[in-house]
Amino acid sequence: MDATEAAVHFAKALEAAAVPSAIGGAIAYGFFGAARGTHAVDINLFVAGDAAGSALGALVAAGLSIDLPEATRRASERGDARGSFQGLPVGLFFNSIPAHERAATRRKRVLLHGTAIDVLAPEDTATFKLLFFRGKDLVDVERLLAMMGPRLDRALVRAQLVEVVGEDDYRVKKWDELTRAL
Repeated sequence: MDATEAAVHFAKALEAAAVPSAIGGAIAYGFFGAARGTHAVDINLFVAGDAAGSALGALVAAGLSIDLPEATRRASERGDARGSFQGLPVGLFFNSIPAHERAATRRKRVLLHGTAIDVLAPEDTATFKLLFFRGKDLVDVERLLAMMGPRLDRALVRAQLVEVVGEDDYRVKKWDELTRAL
């Protein structure tokens, strides 16, 4: 399975288990920006880390390889966990900040391989990519801005960044720079 097929596989399993979730990362970005390849699946689980058990159980039942005690600890302490599926890295992100909790209300329903799944909204995709601040994430955010133009709620992205990292953070400054340039 490639990353997009794995994303559909896990999205279906989570939906069947009634776990609120959305695919994020490069896969979500591809629906609003310029699609690019990826060898990983990012899954946003809209449950608190201390309530991660049912979400992790559904993912393990669907074939996710993960150290459950470590994943449960990390979900509760940090809001994330890592696993793998058929050689693909799988990143899990739990409600640990208000911006992540609110992202659940903005999920977008899309078709991937003929299956309806939820992905992060473009504003939340941009916010989380700016929080990670890797080179590929900055390229994705720049392309997302260029392709979505005025349809992207730039004020929302900025407000979420400021809420998480503060007005003077380098990520907010980079966002301001990108929005001025485009």
